[in-house]
Formats: sequence, structure tokens, C-alpha cells
Amino acid sequence: MNNSTWILLKTQFLNQSGVNTFRYEKDKKKKNRVIIFAVAMTITVIMMSAYCFMLAYGLGRIGLTAIIPGYAFTITSVIVMLFTLFKASGTLFAFKDYDMLMALPVQTTTVITSRFLLMYGENVLFSFLVMMPMGIAYCLFAHPQILFYVIWFISMFVTPLVPMTIAAVLGAIISAISSRFKHTNMVNIILSFVLTIGFMGVSMSAGTMSGGQINIKQIASLGKMLSHKMNQTYPLVSIFEKAVCKYNIIAFITFLLISVIWYYAFVKIVSIKYKAINTGLTTYQTKSNYKLQSLKVTSTFMALHRKEMKRFFSSYLYVLNFGMGAVLLLIMSITCFIFGVDKVQQIVGIPNIKPIMINFVPFVISGMLAMTCTSAVSLSLEGKNLWILKSAPIEAATIYRSKMSVNATILLPISLLSSLFMSLCLKSTIMPAMWMFVTPLAYVAFTCVWGIFINLKMPNFEWESEVTVIKQSMASVLGILGGMLFGFIPMVIIFILPGVDRNLIMGVITLAVIGFTSFLYIKVCGTKLP
Repeated sequence: MNNSTWILLKTQFLNQSGVNTFRYEKDKKKKNRVIIFAVAMTITVIMMSAYCFMLAYGLGRIGLTAIIPGYAFTITSVIVMLFTLFKASGTLFAFKDYDMLMALPVQTTTVITSRFLLMYGENVLFSFLVMMPMGIAYCLFAHPQILFYVIWFISMFVTPLVPMTIAAVLGAIISAISSRFKHTNMVNIILSFVLTIGFMGVSMSAGTMSGGQINIKQIASLGKMLSHKMNQTYPLVSIFEKAVCKYNIIAFITFLLISVIWYYAFVKIVSIKYKAINTGLTTYQTKSNYKLQSLKVTSTFMALHRKEMKRFFSSYLYVLNFGMGAVLLLIMSITCFIFGVDKVQQIVGIPNIKPIMINFVPFVISGMLAMTCTSAVSLSLEGKNLWILKSAPIEAATIYRSKMSVNATILLPISLLSSLFMSLCLKSTIMPAMWMFVTPLAYVAFTCVWGIFINLKMPNFEWESEVTVIKQSMASVLGILGGMLFGFIPMVIIFILPGVDRNLIMGVITLAVIGFTSFLYIKVCGTKLP
């Protein structure tokens, strides 16, 4: 790594991580936000590591120790690939300070390397969170040689390279294709959604087993089947397994060479078209045949609503990060409607699943809708332009309502369609069908208000890249995970209270959500702009 690459990498890290805020900021509130975010991330890291350990430990207990390394490698690769695909545009391509960086006396490869290494550092963390606990569980059952520990430790640093470059190549292809269209950003968003959903579908089909119960005699063949499916989905798994499980040095060297050469080739190839791709993504086409016609006058609220809608769809990262949950929900509900309950029961392997789905589906829909909490970062995305809103003769409550209305505009049709498809799929009676519609609608209202509430509590207007706000802010984390949690808690309540009337529980929970939403709404509308 040359000196220029290191300086760029260090600057980007300090700019996005909040380290300088913690070191030099005199405002205690801003320091406390950084501390709270760090604590929340630490808790998330511990939970993720514990889950990975228990997953590997469970495989070991049922006699599938041999597939743990391949499983760890595959899970890490999938996570890294998805996160890189989401971040490629905004971190590697079309980032805010592109013009400033390209004006510096550095090579294009230096800029690409510094941006790529920033993502690499984040993905190495994911690699450690998955592979270290799963490696510990593997050691408890396999008792490997000392060479295993050396190979495993090095692999935790090397594993992210190939999935990162694959995702970045796909991101580059999507960006290159979309840059040739008039509506560059919309094409970019559509292609990314299609690619991500397709990739998730392939991953799920690769891990799907035939329905029915598995007995002890089938466990050995199950291990071989899972290993075979992982190798089919991602051929590099077989090389990794040979290196780790059989201590094959040649396989390990091959794995290292493939990873490093793949990364080097990516940087060199992308650097050739890097400027052209970024120019296409950051420029806009305009018409020369504009004709002055009658102008429409709308209310202040509608003008702000239109502005917020344009802001949402103008950001590739904004749409992809907050829109995925709603899109997946719609696809899931349509799929269930097409295939029916019997096919779902066969795939999941749970007998008599219809009553279970009737009880839990309203909250599954609600939780997935709550992931699309666009209002959680809408205030922060105003950035240094917030003064324009503050100086305009507009009430703060009107501004908040316009941002909440965007969230509602996106979620309402998806909520109604998903509820309709799931009701038809389950052939629900009147009361279950009513809760299938009413409960998700209550959560839609809650999501809109909850997002603004937490963004007012944890704003961030001093950012250079919107990646910092959309993917790395505490408001974003609480907006996505907080909504999911509020959807998960009622399912736990229904599970631990099987004897209580289901309609009573649904009614109490729905009314509680509406009441809490009303309380937050009054509180938000009485708050001044930060």
C-alpha cells in the first residue's frame, strides 16, 4: 500500500466512523450519540457471534461437524456479497466527493484501492463475526491439528476478497448499463433489486431440502447433500474445505492466489472505465424543447411531499437499503398466493401450518413493513441544507408530516396488497382476514411516526457521504431493527399465551400500537426543527 492510498483510506475512515467526533467534539450530546451507537453495535456483534456459534454447535451435535467450515465460508461470502452490492454505489461509484478526489494528483487505481479497502475493512469484521465463533465450535468437535488454526486465521482475512469483487463487478456492470440510460438512477435501482432478489432466491433454493422428517440414519447423507449444494452454489467452497479439513497446502495456496489475483484484476479492469462510469452516474440529461405552459399551484404540504418523493428515488442507496423489506414482503405474499398453503407446508416441513400462519402472518407482514422506515433518516439527509427549511415560513409539523407521508405512500399499497394475497392464500374467515389488514396498517402508521421520532432524537447533519447516514447511523439501525423488534414481540406474546383468545390478543396489541403511535405523533408535531 503506497502513501497516497493510506492517506485516502485513513481520511475516509475518520470521516465515516465518528472517531473524530468522539475525540474533538465538545458537545456532550453528540459524544453521547457516538457512545450509544458504539454500545448498540457491540451488542449486535455479540448477538450475531452467539448465533453463529450456536448454529455451528448444533451442526456438531447432530454429527455434521465436517460441513461447519464450508458453512462458515458460505455464510460469510453471502453476507459480504449482499452488503458490498448495497454499498458499491455510493462508496465505490458515484460518491459525493468524487470530483475532489479525481482532481488530486493520484492515480485512478489509488482512488479505487482506497475505496475498496474501506469496504474490505468492514467486511473483514463480518468475516470475523461469523468464522471465529463457528471455528471455535468446529474445534470443540473435530480437535484439529495446529495447522488448522493458522489456515483458519489467514482465511478470515482472505475470504471477503472474492465475494467483494464479485459484488463490486456486478455493481460496476449495473452502473455501466444504467449510465447509458436517460433515467440512470431508476435503472440502477431496478437492476439492483432484480439482481439481489435473484441472488437471494438462488441461495434459498440451494439450501432447501425436501419436506418431511429426517431420521438419524439420514444425517450422514444429509451432510453430503448440504456440502454438495454449497459446492454447486459457490465452487470455491470445495477448495476451502480441502485446505481446512484435509490440511491441503496446495489447496490453501490456490485459494489465496485466486482471491488475490481476482482482486488485482478487478482493480486494473475497473480503473479503465472508472471515470466513464462515474461521469455517467453523476450527470443528468436535459431536454432542449421545454415549452412554458400553465403552472399548477399546490399546497405547502404537497410541494414538500413531492420534494421528499424525488429525494427518496434519487438515491440508489436510500431506496435499496430501506425498500428491500417491502419488496421482499410483496414477493413473498404473491409467491404464497400462487403456490398455496400446501406447498409452503412442504417447503418449511411443518405439518398443519395453516393455523400457525393465521396467528403469526399479520405480525410477519407488520415487521417486514416496519423495516421500510424511510423517515428514520429523512431529516438527517437534509444535511447542510437544513437551514433552507428552517428559514422558510413553514411549520415544523408540516415538514414532519411531509416526510412521514412519503413513508406512508410507499408502505400503504404494499401493505394492502400483501394482506390481500395472504388472506386469499390462507382462505381466512372474517375476523382473521380483518386482522390481516388492520394490524399491518396500524404498524404502517407507527413506522412513519417512529422514524421521525428517532431521527429527531439522533440527527446527523454533518456528513460528507450519505452512506454515513443511511447505513451507519444509529437512527438508521433503530429505524430498521426497531420496527422488526416491535413486530417480533407480539409473536412471542401469542406463543406464550396459547390459551387466550387470539382475537383478544390481536385487538389489544393493535390498539396498543395505535395508542403509542398517537402519543409519538403528538410529541413529534410539538418538536422544533433541530
